Amino acid sequence: MFPDHLMPLAQYGLLVAFIVALVGSPGPANMALMASGLTFGARPAVPFLLGTMTGFQIIFWLNVAGLYALLESAPQVFAVLRYACMAYIVYLAWVVVRSPPGDPSAASRAPGFPRGVIVHPLSPKAYAMQVAAIAQFVTPERYLTDALTVSITFWMLGGILNGLWLLAGSWLRGASGNPKVLQVLRLALAGLMVISTILSLQMVSS
Repeated sequence: MFPDHLMPLAQYGLLVAFIVALVGSPGPANMALMASGLTFGARPAVPFLLGTMTGFQIIFWLNVAGLYALLESAPQVFAVLRYACMAYIVYLAWVVVRSPPGDPSAASRAPGFPRGVIVHPLSPKAYAMQVAAIAQFVTPERYLTDALTVSITFWMLGGILNGLWLLAGSWLRGASGNPKVLQVLRLALAGLMVISTILSLQMVSS
């Protein structure tokens, strides 16, 4: 029997499934992480990964405090976010494209922690996903404890799932020794970053 102030186990299982489905699926952040792993290697891209996780947590707690409700009253803000998100992902794709994996100095140009922090605050999809999680898994009677449970689970599972995308890119970097193959993969992932961003923004706006 769980205490009244803790999320029931069945509900927590649904939360885990929710996070795995949404965070683990291909998307702008995961494509950026995979492209970073391919281009710069896993270790140099870890600060970028930690930055994306931190930025996600920042807006999560702002949404818990009611940020999304305020933004809904100003639709033009989301319009600005969509353009800013698209521009930023294009910029990250350009960073990947202009840093060939075979370049020994490429690791020093890997997107760092600050660049990672910006990814989710600029993404309307991240706001929508978080609000859906808050609406489904945070009850008024256990508001803070449920929010903390959701936050910690997002951090832990998100870190694992995002890290797997990063490692997948790094694995491709090691498995594909041919520079031409690496170049094609790098360009493909940069393109997928942009395409997945366009699709996710269309889904949020529809």
